[in-house]
Amino acid sequence: MNKKLMTMLVACALSVSALSTTAVFAEDAVVTGETPAVTETTPAPETTPAPETTPAAYEPEITLLTPKWTGDSDIVFEVDAKGGAVYPQEMYVYGADDAAMPIISVPSKVEVNEEGKGKVTFTNDALKNATTLDDTFTKQISVDWTKYSKIEFAFAFELNGQDKYKSMYVETSVKAPAPTVTPTTPAKPTTPAKPTTPTKPAGNKGTTTTTTTKKEAPKTGDTMNVALYASLLVVSALATVVLATKKKVTE
Repeated sequence: MNKKLMTMLVACALSVSALSTTAVFAEDAVVTGETPAVTETTPAPETTPAPETTPAAYEPEITLLTPKWTGDSDIVFEVDAKGGAVYPQEMYVYGADDAAMPIISVPSKVEVNEEGKGKVTFTNDALKNATTLDDTFTKQISVDWTKYSKIEFAFAFELNGQDKYKSMYVETSVKAPAPTVTPTTPAKPTTPAKPTTPTKPAGNKGTTTTTTTKKEAPKTGDTMNVALYASLLVVSALATVVLATKKKVTE
């Protein structure tokens, strides 16, 4: 046999043997579940999460529209609850010693829109009818507003679980009412009676009866008894006449 032919046959046999071996290894890899080699890739860098945002602090606003209460007007507050709700709370009054006394039973009128803006009003009648506690803190009594110089109003605001409390002070200057004097109606002067017209006597037609009024002599202030002296004068005259007559008779 030619060597050249033999060489070619050997080369073909080696090639077929190599291909067979490769196919067997591939089938074994699939059957046994071996993972083929994977090319490693560089992982992407981790991204930093965004920081959590802290909600802004809840800050409602309240403004006093009645700087001083004199006992003849309402007390009005303007509020901005920033979308939340407002609730009037307790009240206190302060006197000359600056000691606080609680106020009881003073209703208020809250007028606030959906945005939390509006007014809170304490009417004049409600304030005048307010009550407090006596010195023993056991009995309710009417508030004597003339004894106090300021009122403290407390308010509570709430929005999404956030609560906020604010206090406002109102100066007071209430004077004691003046005593009521009932005027008396003066008596009407009496009208003097008209003088009656004298009637004419019957049967004497044409004659007029004249009525004369005796006028009293004006008083001079002399209180001497004129009648007494006149009587003495008459007696003296009579005595003189009697004496003269007896003298003539004796002659």
